[in-house]
Amino acid sequence: MPKRQLTKKTLKLDCEWGSCQESFSRMENFCKHAETHLNASDVHEEDEEEAEGERSCLWRECGFCSVEGPEELQRHLFFHCYHAKLKQLGQQVLAAHPEIGSCSFGYHNRNIIPEIPENFVCLWRECEQPPFENPEWFFRHVEMHGLLVDVPPGERESAVRCEWKDCEATVKGRPKLREHLRSHTQEKVVACPGCGGMYANNTKLFDHIIRQKDMDGQMFQCSHCSKRFATERLLRDHMRTHVSHYKCPLCDMTCPTPSARRNHIKFRHSNEKPYSCDYCEYRCKRLADLHKHLETHSSEPAYRCYIPDCSFTSRSLITMKLHQKKKHEGDCVARYKCHVCDKCFSRGNNLTVHLLKKHQFKWPSGHPRFRYKEHEDGFWRLQLIRYESVELTEQLMREKQNRQTDEDQDQDQEMDGESAGPAPMELQHELRGVLLEEQRVEDSANGTEEDGQEEAPPYTFTRGFS
Repeated sequence: MPKRQLTKKTLKLDCEWGSCQESFSRMENFCKHAETHLNASDVHEEDEEEAEGERSCLWRECGFCSVEGPEELQRHLFFHCYHAKLKQLGQQVLAAHPEIGSCSFGYHNRNIIPEIPENFVCLWRECEQPPFENPEWFFRHVEMHGLLVDVPPGERESAVRCEWKDCEATVKGRPKLREHLRSHTQEKVVACPGCGGMYANNTKLFDHIIRQKDMDGQMFQCSHCSKRFATERLLRDHMRTHVSHYKCPLCDMTCPTPSARRNHIKFRHSNEKPYSCDYCEYRCKRLADLHKHLETHSSEPAYRCYIPDCSFTSRSLITMKLHQKKKHEGDCVARYKCHVCDKCFSRGNNLTVHLLKKHQFKWPSGHPRFRYKEHEDGFWRLQLIRYESVELTEQLMREKQNRQTDEDQDQDQEMDGESAGPAPMELQHELRGVLLEEQRVEDSANGTEEDGQEEAPPYTFTRGFS
């Protein structure tokens, strides 16, 4: 991977609002100029009613339409300015490394930016700064908090604690704190000039380009999910996403990242639904779900089937996807196969019902559903392996043994002397990854051996990686 330093060049920030051709070298001037477009006559104000309601973004190849008022469009426009800066930085990075190549994805997506539902809020301890409409100013403000943290003279890498709300992380020195704060703010530092994708560092941008090379060059394959990668480092980074390091405090679910654990708690253990529909009693946990629901209140079909000679229309995207699967994609092909008896099904949920009723499987502890993995023969089978870090595996073993000890003591007080103690050191040393425990109910009345099928072997512990 390239290591040489990039010589800092002057930014060339082009305004792409309508037919505007202005260009700037400083973000301050660029943002001030862009804001003037919001007050100009070309904001698509054809009549008073439309001016008070929907307002369209005229940034080239964007197509965004604001329905929540002028503040939403202003946030959106400022994000275009920030995005333009990241693309310019990405252009400079790739120009300095021509051996990496260029993006081959669709150029028409280069100005598609994420939804910005609300202003940017700083959650640094005791910070009273009001929310920001402009992401550039927000990220600079948060960076200033990191620069002002007290560090003892002459100790550049001394431990520094993050003061962000509900964060207890400690890092070495101000530079590491600056990187860490991006995990809270979701700040990106570079974008692909071809497709507009944003990345947290230059290495991820390079990876984005490298992944687009021919499959023949992707020689490194993940043994868990069969995905292929062009370099061993990309494979190694990908494999980490399969390893769980964090356990839910409310159940036995384990997750690979803190954000995955937060999402799990939000959707599995919380009843809070902050988003509500203005037209009915519907409430939900995500803004994206509310937008999908609002489609059902539309009087006109918002979606039309793209297949020639098909006149099907629908008011929601999910209905259209179901139509295309059933009518145009041959959805009846049985590609889900039971790993116990080899029976095939056309849908994953049908295989799930089969596993639950025929083979008496139960949901893995803490997990919301079964997961299926595609094999080399094209069939999808139950995913049996869940990798966990050494530390988390040992924690789960201790908790399981403690629960077993309590149950044994409750069942028979005379077995106190024989209660399970700490796990033997050789067993703890052996646990590098753990297979999902089998959760089948033992019921001889349902004996699967009557069908001539051998019982599935009990899941065992296996070596993985830390």
